[in-house]
Amino acid sequence: ESNKIFNLPESQVVVLGGVDRLSRGDIIYAVYPDTTSFYQATVAQAPRKVSGGGSFVMVNFKDDGDENGVTHDKAVLMKHVMRVPYVLT
Repeated sequence: ESNKIFNLPESQVVVLGGVDRLSRGDIIYAVYPDTTSFYQATVAQAPRKVSGGGSFVMVNFKDDGDENGVTHDKAVLMKHVMRVPYVLT
């Protein structure tokens, strides 16, 4: 279905790149590493700059525990992060 065009109302479009400040414990959506899908995550460490002008944030993705139930921090580029567009229940 990669050749199909889907039209969305503007109210359903989220523009990326507007996340300025994040703090430990903030709930966000971030692209899971090596995928193109956003998943809910919790900020584990505040964003850091990298050489070349970009930055990344360390997160814990929801329901991402290993076989021992441990959830490991994962680095995500800030350009792949967005605030939750609505209140989670």
